[in-house]
Amino acid sequence: MQGETRTRLGVAASISASLLFVVVFVLSASLDFTGNEFFGWRTLFTVAMLVVFLSATRRWAGVRSLLKRIAGRPQLGLTLLFTAAMLGVQQWLFTWAPGQGQGLPVALGYFIMPITLALTGRLLFKERLGPWRIAAVAIAGVAVAYQIWQFGGLSWETLVVALGYPLYFTVRRLARIGGSAGLTMELALCLPVALTLLLLDDPTLSTFRDPGSALSLAGFGIVGAAALLLYIGSSQLLPLSVFGLLSYVEPVLLAVAAAFVLAEPTSIEELPTYLAIGVALLLLAIESVHRIRRRRAAGPPA
Repeated sequence: MQGETRTRLGVAASISASLLFVVVFVLSASLDFTGNEFFGWRTLFTVAMLVVFLSATRRWAGVRSLLKRIAGRPQLGLTLLFTAAMLGVQQWLFTWAPGQGQGLPVALGYFIMPITLALTGRLLFKERLGPWRIAAVAIAGVAVAYQIWQFGGLSWETLVVALGYPLYFTVRRLARIGGSAGLTMELALCLPVALTLLLLDDPTLSTFRDPGSALSLAGFGIVGAAALLLYIGSSQLLPLSVFGLLSYVEPVLLAVAAAFVLAEPTSIEELPTYLAIGVALLLLAIESVHRIRRRRAAGPPA
C-alpha cells in the first residue's frame, strides 16, 4: 500500500510539474517583462526554495559530500561550472523564447530530446534499444530529415534543447553529479549571471518596486520554483521507468500551448514533422508501458 501511495503521489507530482512548466512558458510570453528579468527572478526564487527544501528534508549532506569531492578533485569544480552553464542556457532559453515568438521551436526541441537521449544512451553507454525504441528513433530521424529538406535545417532554439540536454545529462552522469544537491549547486552558480542579466535590463529594480509588477514577478518565480521541486520530488518517488514515461507529457503540452494559447504561426508543411515525432514519442511510451508490465509480472527480486 505504501508503494502504491508513493507511486500515486509521484504521478501527481510529475503531472503537476509539467503543467506548471507550461504555465511558466505561457507567462513568459504574456507578462510584460524581458527574458533576462524572468530568468533572473526565476533563478533567485528557485535557489531560495531549494535551500528551504534541503533544510526541511535534511539533505545538506549531499551538498557537503559534493563539496568534499571538489576539494579532493578540483577539476570536478570545473565540470560543475560547465554543467551549471549548460543548465543556465536552458533555463534562460525557456523563458526568453516564448516572448520572442519562438515557443514552437523550443517545444520541438523538447519533442526531439527523448529521441536524442535514447541515442546518447545507446552510443555512449551501450544501453540496449528494443524494437519500439529503434522504430521511434527511425521515425524521428525521418521527421528531422524532412524538416531539414523542407526548411533548410532546424532552428538554433530546437538544436540547443535537443542536443544540449543530452550533453548536460551525459557530463553529469560521467562526473557523478546528481540529485537535488547537484542541482542546487548548479543553480547557485547560475545565480550571479542571472542577477547580472536582470540588472542589465532593470538596473534600478523599478519593476519590482511597483506592487503589480512585484506580485507578477514573485508569482512567476514561485511557480517556476514549485515546478522544479515537484519534478525533483516525482523523480524520487517514482520508479525510473514510470518517471521516464511521464516525461513525454511536457513536450506535448508545450507544443499545444505554443500553437493554441500563444497562437504562434505555423504552416501546413511543418505538421508532418510534429506528427512523426509525436508518433515516435508514442512508441517510446508504449515501450515504457511494456517494460513496466514485464517488471510487475516478474515480481520483486528474490
